[in-house]
Amino acid sequence: MKNVNTGTVVNIKELFITNNFWEYFITDNQFSDDIVCAVVRGFETEMGDVILSEIKPYTMCHTKDLSEVMPAPGWEWV
Repeated sequence: MKNVNTGTVVNIKELFITNNFWEYFITDNQFSDDIVCAVVRGFETEMGDVILSEIKPYTMCHTKDLSEVMPAPGWEWV
């Protein structure tokens, strides 16, 4: 996925959507099995570290098949 404003490119490997409809586009940049970098679409769309064990209990959708997923606002698939 590429940020249309900055040109930053990240490799997205999976998507989590939580019960409050926040979207977590998980990158391939992992710090541990539980701490990962993600593009997060919530009130704003931003990039940051996510603790997977904190969002998994609230997940309503999880997929590694991104073929029909829209990118986060301000980002595009490359």
